[in-house]
Amino acid sequence: MEFYDIHTHQLFLEDNDDPYHSCIFDVYPLEFEVAKESYHRHAFSCGIHPWYSEDSNTQMAYLNEIAPNPRIIAIGETGLDRLKGPSFEIQIPVFKKHIELSERLGKPVIIHCVKAWEELMQVRRETRPSQPWIIHGYRGKPELTHRLIREGFLFSVGNHIQVDSMQLIPLDALFCETDEDEMSIRDIYLQASHALNMDPEEFASSIAENVRRVFPSLEPPRPCYFDEEEAD
Repeated sequence: MEFYDIHTHQLFLEDNDDPYHSCIFDVYPLEFEVAKESYHRHAFSCGIHPWYSEDSNTQMAYLNEIAPNPRIIAIGETGLDRLKGPSFEIQIPVFKKHIELSERLGKPVIIHCVKAWEELMQVRRETRPSQPWIIHGYRGKPELTHRLIREGFLFSVGNHIQVDSMQLIPLDALFCETDEDEMSIRDIYLQASHALNMDPEEFASSIAENVRRVFPSLEPPRPCYFDEEEAD
């Protein structure tokens, strides 16, 4: 099996890195130059978090400069947050700049959304993007999940999942992540496969297909089996 972590803030030391997974590290624009020299195998997403979207013109200009780099394979995390950050009058225009960049470069968007689902769906209808939008850390309720599926969103799940919603999400619209949680990506795969009543190997194979489709340049990890360590 191949394990893919499509959104993480858990930066590893290169010489202690786990060869059995490939990651998309989320970095802020000013962190990218250092990060890309430190992590040679993994890829990056880069963007301005909605919490910090105020007075972000300089950061946004720099993001536009570095985003064409092939090590950056996704734009974000970006999005909308009703509980923290500046007003939507500031958040939404910055979010739309990320969308424009995503469309221009042909790179997917990693979405952060907290209690702003109506606004998120409205922005999607207005911008009509061609690139995938992946809601990271998704744990919304089934009614919301139905709506987001109809709108064409993709979903990444981590430690905290909503089982009823997980069972609604099409398998080809699903990814896994660690974000800032301590749970390993292997355990997240096990938890998610159990929620779907799927064999872990079958589940991992489906996620790998999704990653190859949406993030074709992400380097595959060394294949692994859940019982490999016990076998050793």
